Formats: sequence, C-alpha cells, structure tokens
Amino acid sequence: MTILSEGGNIFAGTTDFDHKIIPSMMKQVNSVMTKTGVKALPIGSGATPTPGKMSGDLDMIADAGQIRDHFKVANNKDAKIELEKLFQQAGFETKKTGQIVHVKTNVDGAAQQVDIMVVDGGETAQKFHVHDLPTGSPYKGLVDRETNELVSSNLDEIAKILLNPNAKGSDLGSVESIVKANPDAKKIVTRYETDPTANPNWNDKKIQPKESLADRQLNRIVTLASTLVR
Repeated sequence: MTILSEGGNIFAGTTDFDHKIIPSMMKQVNSVMTKTGVKALPIGSGATPTPGKMSGDLDMIADAGQIRDHFKVANNKDAKIELEKLFQQAGFETKKTGQIVHVKTNVDGAAQQVDIMVVDGGETAQKFHVHDLPTGSPYKGLVDRETNELVSSNLDEIAKILLNPNAKGSDLGSVESIVKANPDAKKIVTRYETDPTANPNWNDKKIQPKESLADRQLNRIVTLASTLVR
C-alpha cells in the first residue's frame, strides 16, 4: 500500500485555484513529462475536478520505474533529481521533498503548486487515490442516516466512532487497516470472503469480469461502512 502525503505550501506567491484551470496546469506539467515518456496522473479531488471548487495544490503521481529507465539511473532518489532538473531546464521553479517533486505552474497570470509524487507502480497507485464524489454525496464527514445531520467531520473522531475508541483517521485508509482496527469488520470480511451465500450482492460484484481491483476495494469499504454505521 502506498501512503501519500501532501506537500503543503512549498512556494511563495502561489494561490488557491479554481478546479476549472486544472487541465491547463496538467498540460504544463505533462509538456515536460512527455520528454521522459511518462505521464503524470492526477490524484485526489484533482482527478475529478469540479469547476468552482478551490484547492491549494494539485497532487499528481508518476511511475518511478519508467522515470528511472528513461534517465538510466539506479534508484528513485536519482530519478527525482533528474526529473527536477528537467523541469528546471524547461523554466519551471521547483523544489524536492521526500517522494515529491514540486513544480510551480502559472495559469492566467497566477502561480499554482503541483506536487508530483514519484513512486513505483504509479499508474496502479493512482487508481487508489481518486476521489470521485457523486452529486449529493455526504463528503463533509460522517452523517447520521436517519436525521441526515453531521455527526463529525474530524477523521480521528470518525475513526473512533466507526472502529474503536483508540482508532485514528489513518485507520480508515484501506480495507486492511479498517479490519485491523475493528474485530467486527474482520468477522464481516472473513464471512464474505469464505461464504459465497453470505451476501449474494457482494459476491456478484466481486466476480464481474470488468471490475477493477480499485472498484473491488471501494465496494468492500462501502459494504463495511454500511454495516458498521447504524
């Protein structure tokens, strides 16, 4: 499992931006990335931009293996160094922290921050970090199903409510961490995985030939959440 951490405010002079300019920001980034034969892919809410919504930075992900191959370097550290140099040669202001190469784009006279995470299996990892929130979805936090009132928008508090009194927000990040933090969840997953008659709908979703791994993970999380929240 790849753990993604946002870069925060790296550059001076960058501003929050409307999602409507994300395609232009991505175009600037990939005009450089294309020289490596690798495409940077958006993650988080930037993968499904909503005009009118504001963000402080755009998170993207790129495959480290392909970048290593292009620059003929042996490790990810050197791959990030070479990638940063490439952006600098193209005239972009950059910084490098951890797994991320930060790039300052400029759209409509304003500066924005793009964080490019360089990780192995980038194309696969990207599928697990896309926030596709349907219209009307209670993205604001944990909502009471009966009253439709907001219970909490604090991830740590939500984890304690759903999982256990000692849980943290990070425990909600995957099926594996949910199961580890909540014995009841483990029982549910074990029953669904071992007994095909336990829930026919769960089983039907799992065996659909066109369903991706990301879809299966999402379906499992949704099923767990619907069982745990009363």
